[in-house]
Amino acid sequence: MSAIKQEIQEYISILPDNALMALKPIITLLVAEEPLVETDLTDEEKSIILRGRTAYAKGDYVPLSEI
Repeated sequence: MSAIKQEIQEYISILPDNALMALKPIITLLVAEEPLVETDLTDEEKSIILRGRTAYAKGDYVPLSEI
């Protein structure tokens, strides 16, 4: 078993059931044969993504370490 798999299994073994229920949909998507990638974005969604990328490039964001 790889080190990362072992590490993840150790985390899972100590999580309460309610946390596991929250993770279940994410894990289900990750193990699906075909990745879920949305390709039919609206013009509004594309604009929002572009604004976010522009702001990020300018450093206009709050780092996770400060939250």
